Amino acid sequence: MLAWHDDDAKAAIRTLLDDCRHLRRQLALAESVMSRGMARGWTPRYERDAL
Repeated sequence: MLAWHDDDAKAAIRTLLDDCRHLRRQLALAESVMSRGMARGWTPRYERDAL
């Protein structure tokens, strides 16, 4: 990631945050169009479990 951004750590972090934001939007969209039966009761979680 840093090499892609010419060792600019702030730009790399910005890109990672943008990617997270995009993926959260995609997950919300998928959740809104997915029927409950299709996933057998599974619902997405937007936060990761603590390690």
